[in-house]
Amino acid sequence: MNIKKRYSVMLLSLSLLSSVGCASAFPEKAPDGEPIVETKDEPLHHVIMETKNVRVMRVMLLPGVRTMWHEQHLDYVNTHISGSPVKVEYIGQPMKTAVMETGHIRFGPHQGKSEVDRITNTGTTLNHQVAFEIKQNGPQGFGAGNRSQVRGFTMALDKPTVYGWHVELKPGESTGTYTAKGPGVRVIFKGNRILSTQPNVMAKQITTQAGDAFLVDPGTYVITNGGSEDLVFNEYELK
Repeated sequence: MNIKKRYSVMLLSLSLLSSVGCASAFPEKAPDGEPIVETKDEPLHHVIMETKNVRVMRVMLLPGVRTMWHEQHLDYVNTHISGSPVKVEYIGQPMKTAVMETGHIRFGPHQGKSEVDRITNTGTTLNHQVAFEIKQNGPQGFGAGNRSQVRGFTMALDKPTVYGWHVELKPGESTGTYTAKGPGVRVIFKGNRILSTQPNVMAKQITTQAGDAFLVDPGTYVITNGGSEDLVFNEYELK
């Protein structure tokens, strides 16, 4: 074999090895014979927004309904809009029961490792979640998102790759001025109108309802409750 051909074969081998190394390590089927899919491909995880940084999904489980087996390998944040008791089955781990409580946050530290599970709503009401995966390995160095001195914000999540804050505003009330250094996601629990103000820019009026999710770009903001009822939301920022 001449040098040129041998070099081509070596490049092909390296390419194949690289592809294998990047592929997910989870099996195609669970021990019960059911297929395993990536979370984004699970039919009840509806992808509603996606950027290079995050993939936002709306999850809705009726009583008695369960997801497919799905594999998670990215850090994710799960906000429970309306919770329920659930059964959580794992591959290679014992099954457990839990309660997804309305208003709570669940952080899944899956960066660099894989987990496969299947969720069943064992309650009598709709289980409604807004979740997002962090697609880039982190922390990415966007900067410290300190809002401890900002009116209206209460720290709700502080993990290696993401911050989260809880905000409650009466009609007409505003937060203090704050700067989002990294991209983020805003998830609404209650409220019908947001006024988002940035320096030297006309205020943006956003109609909302419970369960809405919005992408938040880096920048400086003041958020005002421009509606007729209390405004309650969580805002997340990547580190």
